[in-house]
Amino acid sequence: MTEDLFSSNPKLKTRVVPGVLNPLQRHWLRILFVVLLIIFSVTELFAGPAMNFRGMRGQQSSDGYSGPGICPQPRFTVKAPAEIFSLKNPYKGTTAEIYEGESYYQRDVQPTACKVCHGKAGNGMGMMHGLRPQPRNFICKEVMKDISDGQMYWIIKNGSQGTAMSAYGHLPDEVVWKIILYIRSLEK
Repeated sequence: MTEDLFSSNPKLKTRVVPGVLNPLQRHWLRILFVVLLIIFSVTELFAGPAMNFRGMRGQQSSDGYSGPGICPQPRFTVKAPAEIFSLKNPYKGTTAEIYEGESYYQRDVQPTACKVCHGKAGNGMGMMHGLRPQPRNFICKEVMKDISDGQMYWIIKNGSQGTAMSAYGHLPDEVVWKIILYIRSLEK
């Protein structure tokens, strides 16, 4: 019985012990490990940079993606009633008002801050950028130039049918107008 456990292997000139690697086996295992390490390293080297969502340029963060976003975005939003569409923002756009609007946009609006969908930079590439249609890109001047303050007010208050934009009718008018000031500051 003992003879079977410790029988000699004349070719390897080593003892064969079940469950224990002999020096030659350890040597080939090391070589295999190095070869696999080289293969994985080369694969990563030639794979290139990680692609962002739909090949977008920019860097991913917990707030979504940076970069220009998609511009222009085809969108068919219901137009606000004429008396609301023509409304102008009653706030002048002082630095303090814009900063206040930014705090609402970035974190204070409930149940979901604007940046979650529209992105920290307003590029429509927030954490929820995979929605269809994609959230509005506020930094796209080509599209935003045709959207009145009244239209934005209407959409924030009533939501946008056919999109994930829910109604924020519970927000006071002052908050909505300051958010719009901040959004307008992103275009510049």
